[in-house]
Amino acid sequence: MAKPNLAAIVEKLKGIGPSLRAKLPGKLGGGSEGSSAKTDPYAGVPDHLKPTFFERNAQILPVAAAYAALFLAVVGVGTYLFLKSDAIEAELEAKVPRVEMTEFDVVDKRGQPADTAQEEAAPSETPPAEATETPAQATADQASAEPVTETDQPPIRSVDEPDPYAGNLAPHPDPGLVETVATIGDLPRIGEDGRLPWKVYARPSSSLETRPRIAVVVTNLGLSERSTEAAIALPGAVTLAFSPYAPRIEEWITKARDAGHEVMVGLPMEPRDFPRSDAGLLSLMTSVDEEQNLLNLQRVLSVSSGYIGVVNFQGSGFTASRAAMQPILAALTSRGLVYLDTLENATSVAPELAEKLNTPFATADLVLDQSLSRPMVTARLSQLELVAKNQKTAIVAVQAFPMLMDRVGSWTRDLAGKSMVLSPLSGIIAARNRGS
Repeated sequence: MAKPNLAAIVEKLKGIGPSLRAKLPGKLGGGSEGSSAKTDPYAGVPDHLKPTFFERNAQILPVAAAYAALFLAVVGVGTYLFLKSDAIEAELEAKVPRVEMTEFDVVDKRGQPADTAQEEAAPSETPPAEATETPAQATADQASAEPVTETDQPPIRSVDEPDPYAGNLAPHPDPGLVETVATIGDLPRIGEDGRLPWKVYARPSSSLETRPRIAVVVTNLGLSERSTEAAIALPGAVTLAFSPYAPRIEEWITKARDAGHEVMVGLPMEPRDFPRSDAGLLSLMTSVDEEQNLLNLQRVLSVSSGYIGVVNFQGSGFTASRAAMQPILAALTSRGLVYLDTLENATSVAPELAEKLNTPFATADLVLDQSLSRPMVTARLSQLELVAKNQKTAIVAVQAFPMLMDRVGSWTRDLAGKSMVLSPLSGIIAARNRGS
């Protein structure tokens, strides 16, 4: 058998390849002269009609430009931070809040620097026994050398400077000024001899005083022990108003009166934005009938005794209603109680109705609340002084916050030097009734 000619077979296979490529279309095809070159899609189009480079790449160029801009921005920011790192760090360090303490001298109770007082009291390392002075003796000497009058009384009393009316206010409850109501309790009333609770329980004030009077009323006390203690430490002429929700209200009222303060009770009333704001379960409401509001009033009045009247707590909605306010003021008048309006609503009808009903009342000329900063409190108190000078009397209602009471307490130090006097609220109401 003859052997196959392998060389001839290979040559035939090589010839098949070119013929097949020649028959394939497009780039796969072969045999033409420009088969390896890229086909120009605009071949045969006149030059002036061919699109430019930018037109052909209109979709790619904006993206490329955006990436290039982002890259340059990152590089620029990084370069700036690297070159300015020291300056930036120094600036940030300068903005960090810091508290600096300065040196101060320790002063003993005699008003001298501690080191000076020690040198005077001890000229040698072993002072004689008779040259030693106890702190109690130093305090007593100071008190005897600088007597304190009632008008010059500092805002926070010490045991060496007792209030002249501390422990000397009328006892409460006065049996002749109490009405017992079943299911409610004891309520204040006008005595059979015509005595009015607001006058009996008031802190005495001089009717001969000719200087401008200023009354300070601290409101909503009894809920915070710290704030209540701070309020009781204020001068006795400051009037204190306690919340009916205070759990120890009878104890607080007794303590306040023992310190010489006349007291009031807060009367919760419906705010304008109820129910977003709520004055509590004892609140007087415009949406309930008169009987229910009078019942809530009695519940508030029964929480304790010894107070001169009530001051509104909230009430911007209730005090705008003549129909709701009239029976409340009439009830207060019939019981011989004062009503103080802090003007939560500038259109309050309380002043007009109180005048018609002969209700002993007053409106606050100024209200200090927690929204005020220390400089703003000082500015408001200066405004109050002008009011007092112009109309002879002025009333400020102060919310029970330690900062406010601290500022007001410091401010009262200078009233006597400004020819003004701190007065209890009852004293101003009596002076206004007299027309003085």
